[in-house]
Amino acid sequence: MEEIFLQSFKNLFIERCNHIPLLDMGEDSVRYDFFTALKTEYNLDNYEIKLESAINSQCFIPRADVNAYRKEKPKMDLVVDTLNMCAEFGLFRQNSNEEGTINKTDRLIKTLNDMIRLGLESYFTHRKAYFICVADAKMLRHRLRSGILGAFPSNYPITPNLVAELRQLRTANFDLRFIEKMNELNLSFDATIIFNEPIVADRINMETRLIIWNVTIC
Repeated sequence: MEEIFLQSFKNLFIERCNHIPLLDMGEDSVRYDFFTALKTEYNLDNYEIKLESAINSQCFIPRADVNAYRKEKPKMDLVVDTLNMCAEFGLFRQNSNEEGTINKTDRLIKTLNDMIRLGLESYFTHRKAYFICVADAKMLRHRLRSGILGAFPSNYPITPNLVAELRQLRTANFDLRFIEKMNELNLSFDATIIFNEPIVADRINMETRLIIWNVTIC
């Protein structure tokens, strides 16, 4: 991703946060500003940016109950064939109780799940793959008690052994359709941070960062 595009995306999201509190946003707000930056900086037409695009069918092993899940079609948040890229998004923020906590481990596992989906999609389609996330102070610097991963956000080497260890956690809800394919192919992925900058805006009430990982095959 080019720096001019990344800064355009960041500025669009800052403008949104000048008018709307993060608490009043959903993940789609991040996705929409990314969509807008793509259109503006790469001069794309709307139809060139696919939202909720079906993941390559080779990327997962369908559930055993074929009758119940015969229409099973996992989706990728965003695909742009023109740029040969795909992306998943996350928004990890406080809940309505400012003094309360959020399930940080659940959000970390969601991140790793999405990175594995991206890695498999990249393996079969050769697209560049990105996980794009906005996180506030409730999530930043979260570290698993086991210490097997760095504090959020970090670069993540995602291996079958790491996933097996994390699955021992009662709260580690991995999507086995993709894990089984990853294990079958004995694949590992590197999720490397390529952008990590603060979001400072009028309606932001705590430290907030925009983070982008590039997911590649080891």
